[in-house]
Amino acid sequence: MANFRDINGASRQMNRVTDIELETHNRSALESVMVAMAASGKVQEMAVIAQTLEKTSRETDIAKTLAALNLTIAGLKQPQPVETPVEDTVTLSKAEYDALIGK
Repeated sequence: MANFRDINGASRQMNRVTDIELETHNRSALESVMVAMAASGKVQEMAVIAQTLEKTSRETDIAKTLAALNLTIAGLKQPQPVETPVEDTVTLSKAEYDALIGK
């Protein structure tokens, strides 16, 4: 267990940090350690971990989530039916055809 000075120094150091980048699995691991610290009564250590988690960057997680969401939306869109032009057909008898072409 860390002494009070070490914990206090770590806490002050975390106050100076603006952003920490963590992978998702590392963030989850830190959350688990924080819960373990709280359960074992090490409240000061838990608070420093909570402070650290507060400073972690979530922008990468959001970007990945948005990309996955866009891909999902694209997959859910209904394909637009392709309209084929309808050709007008005229039915003529032989006599009408001959009259039309001048026979």
